[in-house]
Amino acid sequence: MDFTCERLTITDDPDFGCTIEFSDSEERIDEFTPVKELLHPKNKYLLIQRSYPEVEDEIDWYSVESSESETELSYRDKMIIKLSRELFEINWSGDQLAISLKLNDKEYSQLNRILKNRFKDRTILMWN
Repeated sequence: MDFTCERLTITDDPDFGCTIEFSDSEERIDEFTPVKELLHPKNKYLLIQRSYPEVEDEIDWYSVESSESETELSYRDKMIIKLSRELFEINWSGDQLAISLKLNDKEYSQLNRILKNRFKDRTILMWN
């Protein structure tokens, strides 16, 4: 197990994009967080993002960022996600990460819905 998720944050903005963040800390980043901590976080995290283009002819942009890996998601790659009530596993661009989950019913349902609806073009989603 790479880490246990203590905080799940999902931001879904129809104009700008969608972000899913798993963190092993309850601490939140705000405007008072020191720059040093932003550049070198102490906590473990996984960030999955989809940004919507400003111009109609452009394509959506997807990214994966993690404290445990420096591997970037290639524009051709898909994310393979295995999801269960207790575990979130992701494989991307030859790298992988496993996160233990402690989600309530509402959080699990929201995560499942967002993955199926907002990230369906770039994910292969499997349930355990």
